[in-house]
Amino acid sequence: MATFYVWHDVQAGQLRCSTGSVPPNALPFSSTYVACDDLGPVVEAFLADGKPRVVAWSDMDDAESCLEQTETEPEITPLQVWASGVGARARTANRRSGPPVGGAP
Repeated sequence: MATFYVWHDVQAGQLRCSTGSVPPNALPFSSTYVACDDLGPVVEAFLADGKPRVVAWSDMDDAESCLEQTETEPEITPLQVWASGVGARARTANRRSGPPVGGAP
């Protein structure tokens, strides 16, 4: 099984994609992620990112405030990743469930 997947890389300000020989629940992310079947929200988050890779000086924290924040962990929002099976097995499964998205098989 292979999986094609897309995510919004907030730190780089980029929409990224990759393919891996793993199922959607085993993608190589070190942080928590949620695999979804709707690409729309992933692209919308990327498009709504008004100033990627830019951090205003006023938004930067000084060392003292960082030390104070270490006592309370911030809430971590899982990364939203669109994933779709690709390859011969995925095509067979898609034929059973309906026509492929974007055209004829």
